[in-house]
Amino acid sequence: MKRNLIRGLCACAGLLLSLGMSLKVSAQSNFNSYTYDEWDESVAAPASYEPVVALNGQQIGAGDFKVPQDFFMDGQGTLYLADTGNNRLVLLDPDLEFLGTIETVLLDGEEIPLEDIEGLYVSEDGVIYAAQTSHNRVLVIQDGTVIETIEKPVSNLISEDFVFSPTKVGVDMYGRVYVLSKGCYSGLLQFDLDGSFMGFFGANKVEVTADVVFNYMWKSILSDEQRAAMTSILPIEYSNVDCSKDGFVYTSTVGTQLPKSQIKKLNPQGNNIYFAVGNEEINFGDGEFQYVRGSANYPSFIDVKVNADDFIFGVDLTSGRIFERDQEGNLVAVFGGMGSQLGTFTTPVAVEVYGNRVYVLDRLKNNITIFEPTEYGALVEEAIRLYSEGLYTQSGEAWAKVVQKNGNSMLAYNGLGKVYAQEEEYTDALQYLRHSGDRYSYSRSFGKNRLVIVRKFGPAAIIALIVLVVVLNVVHRVKKRRAKK
Repeated sequence: MKRNLIRGLCACAGLLLSLGMSLKVSAQSNFNSYTYDEWDESVAAPASYEPVVALNGQQIGAGDFKVPQDFFMDGQGTLYLADTGNNRLVLLDPDLEFLGTIETVLLDGEEIPLEDIEGLYVSEDGVIYAAQTSHNRVLVIQDGTVIETIEKPVSNLISEDFVFSPTKVGVDMYGRVYVLSKGCYSGLLQFDLDGSFMGFFGANKVEVTADVVFNYMWKSILSDEQRAAMTSILPIEYSNVDCSKDGFVYTSTVGTQLPKSQIKKLNPQGNNIYFAVGNEEINFGDGEFQYVRGSANYPSFIDVKVNADDFIFGVDLTSGRIFERDQEGNLVAVFGGMGSQLGTFTTPVAVEVYGNRVYVLDRLKNNITIFEPTEYGALVEEAIRLYSEGLYTQSGEAWAKVVQKNGNSMLAYNGLGKVYAQEEEYTDALQYLRHSGDRYSYSRSFGKNRLVIVRKFGPAAIIALIVLVVVLNVVHRVKKRRAKK
């Protein structure tokens, strides 16, 4: 009955789709919500997240914020805000209620101000890692006292003229510290539990653009002196780092000239393993680019965060939008934008998640915006979560409801197709995967469906063929004998 219910719920949306119609959607928000169809063109979609409130420091009761650079939500729901221009940390609860400030800490028995903090991380036991950029160090703070400092490492891998200017910091589940240093193109600096330098981690590769190819061609014919005079081409810098609970390190990148690999998922070896189906690098942001004076205005991700259900949120500094994708690279939600209204930004610099809420910090507006999922957005996340947990029937029911709400959702058709494929109902799987545009999954289901048909009818076909051969042989012999007579 459940399976018939799923089919019935999808029938209406499928009929409308076959007739070239789209279910109308509406959302009360100050930004457009959309998804992409099978031709990678944007189409309307219900809002997945909606802004709840946006508060500045004055409204919170902490006094005006000044050039806030970062924030971090710990496991207990305390939000630590680096109010950089005011040389302090501001502590808030999940509803942005003011809890207090930290303006000074003890270092070697001396009270020092928390100047120029640009990056934060807080461990489960309340230890604060604060990147103090202008002082070229990371402060490790516990109960108001600096218990350790991470400074420029002494190593053969570090040149004498290297300037250690930490801007962001993260700590993985094993206690290893990852520091993003301004102007460092070799990747993240990785430190062990005892603070010893382990090496560089997960460096970006040089982007293969037209300029890179042109310079490479010239360098192949120039002299050593001429090559030395040419401008060096360096990899793109990371903009932020997030260490997830499963041990992976996620990074975001700004200033990229190509739409791929803006968000990376680095394994313990520092290799990016966040690929779409077929080992194709993921374009995390928009598939349709705005062009300025003939040049594509590519996404530029300033921060990345992974929530407890492994959904990835990235903030695009170019468009002001927050993109949410799952672990397979599927676009789950797009919300936010540039503007002055609630839910839009001027200079978004950081994103955090806690429970079902998403928090975005705007450096120019000096405020924090809270987003919560709509009924539609929560339904999409639930369908993906149920599928990842192996609850395929329940996932199918959730996807069927998504299709009812949004006939443009290729993700829903893809989800239904995969559910039917898991239940080995490949005929139904092929129907939905055809609408989803997922050629890889369609090809796999087509092959498995063909194998099922062969296994089902193959033995009977072989027997029928043998019988036919025997009958033809007997008939041939009978005719031959009669001809001799």
